[in-house]
Amino acid sequence: MLPIAFTDPNLLFILLVLGALGLYWEMHAPGLVIPGALGLLLLIAAGWGLYEDTPTWYGLMLLILALLLLGVELKFYTYMVSGVAGAILLACGALVVLQGPRRITPGLAVGVGIGFGVIAIFLGVLANRARKTKRLTGLETLVGETGVSRTEINLDGMVFVRGAYWKAHSDSAIPAGKPVRIERVDELVLHVKEA
Repeated sequence: MLPIAFTDPNLLFILLVLGALGLYWEMHAPGLVIPGALGLLLLIAAGWGLYEDTPTWYGLMLLILALLLLGVELKFYTYMVSGVAGAILLACGALVVLQGPRRITPGLAVGVGIGFGVIAIFLGVLANRARKTKRLTGLETLVGETGVSRTEINLDGMVFVRGAYWKAHSDSAIPAGKPVRIERVDELVLHVKEA
């Protein structure tokens, strides 16, 4: 038997959503442990409380599908399709999961559905931007840089770029002391042209 506070269906619905947020947080920042453990604990408490109130099977299916769609929006960013559908299903599932006098308040169901949907869409947009931002590391960052030839480059020579000396290759002769532009990098050899 749960304490009296855990018998309010509105509180149980909020705990369910907070538990899902904790699990989503753990999925995006693995290793923190606390959000995932707390989220799982809240989901179990909310699930048990809803079970005590005998939920409808179709209401539970709508809630599960809503949480899955919102998770897909967070992970893959579906241009708000999954986020909007998940928010609508979350509100509808909350409205029909319990029948009788002890139901989830419609205002709370719609408000939480919209709020959770906005959060999922916002985080999905941020994740999509982060994926699109191509961060170059290593030797690729040298392409396009300007350096100075330290020796005459008659096919091969040496250039000075970003505080280091590099082997360089050029199809045309470049005298020492001239600025060079890096076109590409092959096996630690910079292919350059006179800038």
